[in-house]
Amino acid sequence: MSDMIYNIFRLIGLITGYPFQLLFFKRKTYYEDKKQTHLFHGGKLIITNHYNMFDYVLTSFVVFPRRLNVVASEMPFKNPLLRFLMKFWGVIQCNRETRSMRFMDTAASVIRKGQLVQIYPEGRNTPDGEMHEFRHSYLVIAHRAKSTIVPIITDGNYGLFKRAHVMIGKEIDISPFFTTDRPTPPREELERANAYVYGKCLELREELEKRKHRKKK
Repeated sequence: MSDMIYNIFRLIGLITGYPFQLLFFKRKTYYEDKKQTHLFHGGKLIITNHYNMFDYVLTSFVVFPRRLNVVASEMPFKNPLLRFLMKFWGVIQCNRETRSMRFMDTAASVIRKGQLVQIYPEGRNTPDGEMHEFRHSYLVIAHRAKSTIVPIITDGNYGLFKRAHVMIGKEIDISPFFTTDRPTPPREELERANAYVYGKCLELREELEKRKHRKKK
């Protein structure tokens, strides 16, 4: 089945599901900078804190009607039906069992084609609601794609009669951290870039909580 057919069915699925997501998420979206509402034009890497699988569904409607590809673990690909659905929704497999790094080149290639890719730098669901340390793979993807990073922070408050709150941060340019064009920058440079991006995401999380409480007053 061609990518065009997948894209048509994906768009139909999003349009059909749009009214339901209004009930399930009832999303309130904030921008770090209200002037930057154009963040999802062109190829970009989106990083998101990770509560559960609904993070991807939420972000899909945040960037709607654009296609959102997402990096996910190998587990769903073991089931034939789920494997079809993963391709349907544009999932890029990250195989932790084989520790293959191929997903980084795949994700970078997708971004260079002008598409959006989402990845969860924590690499797992949060067990306690906190934002845990980031792994470096998202930086390698952005570096290889020569892409900026758009951070999206959510409070994970999904469900009927609930309101999910989302903070969309300003684009982050990581290129100043790297002094080489090597596909994988030196570890010390990755660590400095990671500390900066992680710090920005923590700030966005704090800002999201402030705006939520400000609205309640």
